[in-house]
Formats: sequence, structure tokens, C-alpha cells
Amino acid sequence: MFARKKIFISLRVNVCLLILFSVVLWAPYANAQQRTDDADKGVPVEAALVKDGSVKDESVKDKPVKDESAKEEPAKEEPAKEESAKEESAKEEPAKEEPVNNEPAIEEPVKEEPVEEPGNNRRIERLGDVSANEWEMDLALPAAAPVTPGDAETALPDAAQNQELQQLLSKLASSPDDSKILTQLNALLADVLSQAADLMNLGSVEEAKQLLAVIQSIDPNQRGLKSARSHLKSVQKTAGLLAAGKAALEAQRSIEPEKDNALYYFNQVLQKDPENSQALSGLTQVQEALIERANGSAQELDFETAEQWLQRASAVQVDQTLVDEARVQLAAFQNMHATDLEDKALAALDAGKFDAADLFIIDLIALGGQEDRVKDLRAQLKEARYYGGFEPGQVISDTFLDSDEKAPEIVVIAAGSFLMGSSNRSGGAFDNEQPRHRVTIERGFGLGVTEVTVGQFRKFVESSGYQTTAERTGSSIVYDEVAGRLSKRKGINWRYDYQGEKAQPDEPVLHINSYDARAYVGWLAAKTGKKYRLPSEAEYEYVARAGGSGTFWWGEGSPAKIVENLTGQRDRSPSKRSWTTPFKKYGDGYWGPAPAGSLRDDDLVHPMGVYDIAGNVSEWVADCWHQNYVKAPVDGSAWVNPGCTRTVVRGGYWASAPEQSRAAFRISAKPETVGPVVGMRIARDL
Repeated sequence: MFARKKIFISLRVNVCLLILFSVVLWAPYANAQQRTDDADKGVPVEAALVKDGSVKDESVKDKPVKDESAKEEPAKEEPAKEESAKEESAKEEPAKEEPVNNEPAIEEPVKEEPVEEPGNNRRIERLGDVSANEWEMDLALPAAAPVTPGDAETALPDAAQNQELQQLLSKLASSPDDSKILTQLNALLADVLSQAADLMNLGSVEEAKQLLAVIQSIDPNQRGLKSARSHLKSVQKTAGLLAAGKAALEAQRSIEPEKDNALYYFNQVLQKDPENSQALSGLTQVQEALIERANGSAQELDFETAEQWLQRASAVQVDQTLVDEARVQLAAFQNMHATDLEDKALAALDAGKFDAADLFIIDLIALGGQEDRVKDLRAQLKEARYYGGFEPGQVISDTFLDSDEKAPEIVVIAAGSFLMGSSNRSGGAFDNEQPRHRVTIERGFGLGVTEVTVGQFRKFVESSGYQTTAERTGSSIVYDEVAGRLSKRKGINWRYDYQGEKAQPDEPVLHINSYDARAYVGWLAAKTGKKYRLPSEAEYEYVARAGGSGTFWWGEGSPAKIVENLTGQRDRSPSKRSWTTPFKKYGDGYWGPAPAGSLRDDDLVHPMGVYDIAGNVSEWVADCWHQNYVKAPVDGSAWVNPGCTRTVVRGGYWASAPEQSRAAFRISAKPETVGPVVGMRIARDL
């Protein structure tokens, strides 16, 4: 064996051939020099080695063996050989300073190498494919020899493990059949394989791949290696999906587009590995991204969209902790904004800016979930004369300034918003009812509970001396029961009913035109000091729909109770005529107009407190006629053009077909038109 000196023989694979060649050339000379050195030190030679590394004679264990090779070469050449070997080793491995040891070195006896059994294939061959039967080296790696991780395909990244591996491989090179070494090597490889499995579970694919490559280079048949490599492929695919998911998250593709979003990639991983921590973490990140979008919508005060984002976030995974927390925060932010709106509304009320206060309340309604605040603010706004000291639904009648006479009853209509007109899909819709558009009536108003009656109109004429158009022209249009049609008749005016008979005081006034109606509300304003007027077309439809979206204020089809004067299937004229297109299974008992407000039922009441809004007689409104709603006002005000030649008539009358009694139905008429079908209803600003 070689003496323990400061120069160590490197076992790297890439220089093994060079070392072998050097050993073959100078081994005889080194042995001679070794004996000389040992003799000088007084250390006995324990064993003699032949070229193939085996013990020549068992007896050499007990006595020194004389080296015959010393006689074959002159001793004077040995220093040169030794110097050459030192230079060669210095190139391969940097010199490492050894600790000083004053005790004499003690050589361990050489153990007998086991005899190789025929057919034994457990030997691990080193230095290429050269057979172990051709040569062997008994090279003992010193315990302190440094090992550089990763320098060869058998290098392990862990320095301690790598040193152990290289030592085992060195020992196995000299003792390929040593069962103890093989057991230790197998145990080490099994441990490395276990580490690779752990790394794969952590997603450290490249590190695991490196460990498996080391095992493959040493023992391709290592138990569990094949399944580990198969698992590595699966882990690599998983890693690719995880990387795609992370990239999608960074690109803000949380849930879209389809099959190219973070949620899709992470779910693909979880289908094969339901416990994958990175994929589960990815789902949490997707959920957080959706929650962030919800917060963004909330910052824009779009709480409806914010809630939609939260619903999508809740569908990402079973754990709802983040979503629940986000909902709490969103509710807190919503409440904070609601408080701000409430404070602004109160400030506007205190400053007497009622219109501004109303806008803040509407914003609060749009915010959603603030019913109690809205109710309280409306009450305060009422006290601040938002409704002039009244409340929605309250019926009032103004007293004249110069007498105890009273104006016709009006009901306070609450502010609100609705869709005006008809969609293309609505049954019976006309082009002039389009486009459908949202109208927001920002301030409440008063509207006549019923149409103006003959008795109420009489007070106007008698008080003011006003003469209607029919009175001046001396004629109007009446319904001819015998002919079953409308015809012109002289001497007819507001004092007569639809057939030309004397009208009763409680019947709706007829035979008045738009100018007559405007004159009446102007007289009321002067007598009461209040802002009486004709309702706008938008206000009329708002009430006709009861603030909703139904075809009629009661909903669809025929009313379940007798609450309107309509063309019922069961109605008959004095001469037993019937309507061609009636309301099915309905009859109110009137062929012409009924007394104003007489058709009532406690089980079916208009939500806003008005009567005869869908039938009985049609009514003049303040708007000029327009062919459609393009550029129509959206605040509920009348659409008026100076000098317009046609005005709008709203509401069905006693002979209207069902489609003409719809809330959206509108017709035009010349403002001077008179007849037995159009009356009027008053409105008032509060």
C-alpha cells in the first residue's frame, strides 16, 4: 500500500486512465523507493502487492517480504521518479496542509480480498467498460480527501453525501464484491431516492432530476428508480401547469379566457393531485385577484358588480374565508359611503337645498341595502318641505285664497325612476313608443285623484267667465248610439256628456280642448297660489305604470276586480252592442264614461292612490307631439317646443281597445280638438 503522505491520488473519472498509465510505468520504482523509505523510518512492510492488487502469499502477513524489484532498477533514479509523481499529483489536486502528528505512523494490515465467484455480476466497473478481470487498483481514499460536488455525473449536491458516495465508490472499485460496501451504497442510493421524492413533492423538479441522474449512472436497476423517473415526468407536467397558472395570474388572466386562465391551470393540477399545495395556493391567489376586482368596482361605487365578482370568487374553492372577509369589508365601505351620502343630504336640507338633498337620497337608493337610512331621510325631507309638508300618498285639497272653496283633490306622488316606452318585443307596441328609456323623476309632485268633473269645471267657468272653444264654435263631437259611431252636433259643450245629453256633476268633463284645459289649471293656480299645471307625458306614464314595468298598473291582462272603465267583454250598449276587441271576461257596467272615481275595490287599489288612469276618458298632457323618444327628456319634465301644432293625449277611454289602454300608449291631437273622449287631470308642483 501507499504510504500516507501529503499527496493524495484523485479518483476523478476523467483522469483515471492517466493515473492507471502512470501507475503501470512507475509502480516498480515506487515500490523500491517505498521499501527504502520504510527501512529508514523503521516501519516494517506488512504486505506486498502484485500488479493486479492481490496478495501473492498468505505468509507475508506474518513476516516482511523482500522486494525484488529494488534490484532491477538503480536507486539513484528513484528520486526523479518520485519527483515526477509529485508533480503529476500536484496538477490533479491542490496540496492540503496536514496537521502535525509527532507519533509514528502505524500501517493497518492489508485485508485479504474475497475471491470472485463465477457469474457474480454485482461488481461496479469503473473507468469505462474495461473488465475488472483485466486490472484492479487497491486505492484507499483518505478520510480527509476533499470532494467537489457536481464535478461528474456521480456527484451529489450535498457535500457530505457526495463525500460518502465517492468513498464508497472508491472502496467498491477495489472490493467490488464486498457485501458491506454494497449494502452501504444501496442504503445511500435509497436515501438519495427518498430525497428526490421529497423534492418532487415540493416541486423542485431540477434538483430531483439531478439526484435521479446520479442514481441512474451508478445503478440503473436501483429499486424504485423506474417509478421515480415516471413520477418525475408527471411532476414536470405538473410544474408546467403551475408555471402557466402563475404566468396567467401575472397577466391578470384569473378566470378568462376559457382554458387559458389561472383557475383552469390550477384545477388541471388538482384533478390529478388534489392535495397539491402550490395549486391550492394558486386558487387562493385567483380568489384574491377576483376579490381585488370586487374592491375596484366598490371604489367606483358599483356595488352590484362588486357583489358579482365576490360570487365568482366564492366559486373558486371551498374555503370561503377570504370571500367572507371581503364581504365584511365591502359592507363596511358601503356603509361608510352611505353615511357620507346621508351627511350630505342632511347638510343640503339644513341649507334649504331640497333638490340637492333629493339627489343624495336617490344616490343612497342606488347604493342598495340602505332602506332604513332612506326611510329616515325621506321623513326628514318631508319635514323640510320636500313635499311641502306632505308625504307620498297623502291626499290634499288646496283652499282658495279668496274663499272657502277648494281645489280638486290631488295625491302626492313620490319621486322615482322607471323605463318609459315599449321595447320592440312588447305586444301591441308602436314605433312612437320607442326607444325605451329610463326617466328619473327627481322630485315628488301632486296629481289629481280623478279626472276633473263637470261640477269642478263649472266653478271655473262661473268664476272666471271663461268661454270654451266648443262654446265659441257652437258644436262638438258626440257618440251616436243608433249609428254606432261618432258624429258632429251643434250646441254641444262642456255641459254635455258623450251622447250629447246633459252631464251629471260627477261625470268627467268632456268637449274641452288643450287650450281649455290649460286655462283651467291657470285659474286654479291663481285662486290657490299653488303651481297647478297639466301633467307631463312622463309623469302620466309613471303613474299609469304605478312606478313599475307592467303593461297596466295592475299587471297584465284583464283586472281581477272592477277598478277601471274599460271595454269589457261583458259590457253592452243601450242597444245591446258589444265591443269587437274587449278585455276578456271583464265588465264594468258602463258603455260610456262612468262617474269619476266611482269604480273602486278594496282588494285592488292603485298603489299611488289614483283612479281612472287607464280608462274612462283620455286626458290632455303638457307635451308637444314627437314621433318617437329620441332626445326626449329623462327627468320627467314636459317636452315642449314653441309653436308646436300637435299635442299629446294619454290614457285609454271608454271605447279603447286593450292595446290603447296600455300605460305606454300615446296619440297626438290638434290642441283645438274637442269631443266625447278626451278630458283632463290636474297636476301640481309641491
